Amino acid sequence: MNIIDIEKPVIFPEKSIISGVTKRNLRAFPNQGGLSLSPGKILSKEELADHRKAFAEGLGIPTDILKFQNQVHGDMIRVITPDSKTEASDGMITSFKNIVLCIIIADCAAVLMYDPKNSVIAGFHSGWRGTQLNIVGKGINILKDNFKSDPADLLVYVSPCASGERYIVREDVAQHFPRSVKRINNKEYLFDNRMEIQLQLHEAGVPRSNIEVSDGCTIGGEIDYHSYRRDGERSGRMAAFIGMKGESF
Repeated sequence: MNIIDIEKPVIFPEKSIISGVTKRNLRAFPNQGGLSLSPGKILSKEELADHRKAFAEGLGIPTDILKFQNQVHGDMIRVITPDSKTEASDGMITSFKNIVLCIIIADCAAVLMYDPKNSVIAGFHSGWRGTQLNIVGKGINILKDNFKSDPADLLVYVSPCASGERYIVREDVAQHFPRSVKRINNKEYLFDNRMEIQLQLHEAGVPRSNIEVSDGCTIGGEIDYHSYRRDGERSGRMAAFIGMKGESF
């Protein structure tokens, strides 16, 4: 079995949930810039298949239960079944066990959710565009309407991402987040995406005590994390993942 270094949330019960964020794993994949779960500009189709196989083997699960999406920085959310194909979306929800939802990140935040009362999980890709569109709030509404979830019961994890100390944006982005930016000069601001996501979660009814937020910064964490802002086209991609345990794992 491959040994894959991951960051593990503590908020989800390990007995029923498999979850985490893949780290860069440079030692295991030194010639390709680390483990990458999406090709970016660095992996061929064959190499990507090898990386995903290594990831699945590291978790001790079959590769075919991994569910990915073609992320487009929007707010499309799909309800996933075992037969679902990879399609354009930035959020996935499922009530099926033996499915692992994979959110691809390299500076954007991934938000993972679990409703232990109704046995449903979700994963959302929330870069600044997804946060502007409040994808987590829209996802929670789907959980309420389709799965009878109470936001007060949701357990939530916010992944490593570009931090509020290093995420530099200009007015075109900053104008959307007056409560989560700090001006640093006439043209630039620091944007705290994690802060904004937490505020959206609170507004949707998720208690602060039910939210775990990683303090990892992708831009500053060269050893641990991929970062597009830091490495540009040479950047790989991490996966934040969550699944409900069943017979397959």
